Amino acid sequence: MRKINFLLVVVLLMVFSTTVLAQSKSIPVDIPGTGVHFFMYRYEGTTPPYDQISKIWANLSSVFSAWVEAGQDPSALSAKDVQIKTDASGAVSLYVKDTFIVEVDEYHASLNKATKAQLAEKWAANLKRGVEAFVAINELL
Repeated sequence: MRKINFLLVVVLLMVFSTTVLAQSKSIPVDIPGTGVHFFMYRYEGTTPPYDQISKIWANLSSVFSAWVEAGQDPSALSAKDVQIKTDASGAVSLYVKDTFIVEVDEYHASLNKATKAQLAEKWAANLKRGVEAFVAINELL
């Protein structure tokens, strides 16, 4: 009986250790200048996905730059401008003022134990908070 218990403990330790080793790494993606985290970009391997994160920041920056160039009117950019769109192929993406920001992928959804649509709702809520913070910090007084 002790031998079986011991083997069971060894097997459980092996399972838990491989689960811990297989965990993904993550980099917080924030709304520039606000300190509001939009989501955690998760990845496996040793190379952080800086190119993908830079694309997300470039997409956000294009929205914010357009707002600044238009005169920084606080009513011209708000949380209401954050949209979730699903295309015919089932891709779920976030947009701000019709500018693509990021696609919610199956990898992130499964890590969050959610569907892509459910995770998009979470990311959209964070993005809305970030947009509101950006406008509040940068509006002309």
